[in-house]
Amino acid sequence: MNVAALVAYDGTAFAGFQRQSPDKGPTVQGAIEQAIQRIAGVATTIEGAGRTDSGVHASGQVISFQTSARLTPPDWQRALNALLPREIAVRAARAVDDGFRARHSALARGYRYRVLCDATRDPLRERYAWRVSHWLDVPVMREAARSLLGEHDFAAFGSSPHDRRDDGFRGPTVRTLLIAECDQRITCASPPAAEPAVDPVGEAVEVEFRFTANAFLSGMVRRLVGTLALVGAGKLTVAHFQAILAARDKAHPGAAAPACGLCLTHVAYPPGSITW
Repeated sequence: MNVAALVAYDGTAFAGFQRQSPDKGPTVQGAIEQAIQRIAGVATTIEGAGRTDSGVHASGQVISFQTSARLTPPDWQRALNALLPREIAVRAARAVDDGFRARHSALARGYRYRVLCDATRDPLRERYAWRVSHWLDVPVMREAARSLLGEHDFAAFGSSPHDRRDDGFRGPTVRTLLIAECDQRITCASPPAAEPAVDPVGEAVEVEFRFTANAFLSGMVRRLVGTLALVGAGKLTVAHFQAILAARDKAHPGAAAPACGLCLTHVAYPPGSITW
């Protein structure tokens, strides 16, 4: 049977999704494969839709694996959740066609990134958001983000799997961005009716970026957010941001935003291939 599962995890303590050498720390893939081996009695390799980096979270990761164990998908869900660490949960499991593969069958992936604008530390919320001590201009960041929609060469914001090949070949860095949104989430007790035109005093403001693409480069979302945050802080103009995209050069002021604010939220597949 070919099994697909919807997985959520808090990535704080993990060295990313993809299995690595033990000296680099625990991974989500490693934890799931260990649990499957305990259940089925044989080593099993899983495929994940997104290879999230160290410290990145997921609410909509999808995995798939082949098994000859005589368990139904609900049995797999219960058994895995009984063995997995509390930071990982299988939210659903389904039997899928033999040709389904979590990564290679995917049409698009969606990520969310949250920034907390607060001058005072907030230890609980900072686990899942990047705190900056200054206000960010949401409308101007939204305008800059619209420049990303469609097909572009995103070499300025990420690396392809082949970037480090010894023969000098640079892998394709062209991707199609389907959604690039930026919105404000006021977290005070009585939020204003509209986005503030000036830095709000005494209010913690949460900014949420949402990106969906046919595929992402390594580090792409975090570098995009780090650069857009410079636009929101008034350190780059929208025109400067657009010039960075067009230049396709990583040598620009936008550093990668911290991993804690990033979450893989959903993966899209061809109609009829899988439903949760």
